[in-house]
Amino acid sequence: MYKLQILEEPYSSSDLEEIWAINQENIPEVGSVQDIERLKKLIDWSSHVIVVRDKEIAGFILLMREGKDYDSLNYDFFNSKDYPFLYVDRIAIKDGHRRKGLGRMIYEKTINLSQELNVITCCEVNTIPKNGPSLAFHDSFGFQEVGTKDYEDHSVVYLTRSLSS
Repeated sequence: MYKLQILEEPYSSSDLEEIWAINQENIPEVGSVQDIERLKKLIDWSSHVIVVRDKEIAGFILLMREGKDYDSLNYDFFNSKDYPFLYVDRIAIKDGHRRKGLGRMIYEKTINLSQELNVITCCEVNTIPKNGPSLAFHDSFGFQEVGTKDYEDHSVVYLTRSLSS
């Protein structure tokens, strides 16, 4: 039986190791995190860290508010705008737990948090290489394109979901 949990500090080292391992097995859909220390920094910048547990952590999402000193060009795209937001830095589901509705469960919680905070939800999705399942997933939640960016090795589309979507 899966349950959502918003992690609170102090984070256990086993939780951090599980989150890091799930992140790394989901590359290239999510960016690599070089080590646990970098993961701790990402979590420090995060306003919410939500995990789905079964007997183990089956998936997670890192959410950030505006105004952080996060060193991400994608985050900077939204941070340069003049509106409050909840940014999906990364979401990943562990192999063996995929296709069971966990991503949808996490996103429903994320959207509820956005509504409680009265902010938009935003993220980016790879278009090169194309992440078709993620694009369709976000479309099903009412996300709309608000920009694009081409990098040397990939391209992304920036998406937002308004409070009324």
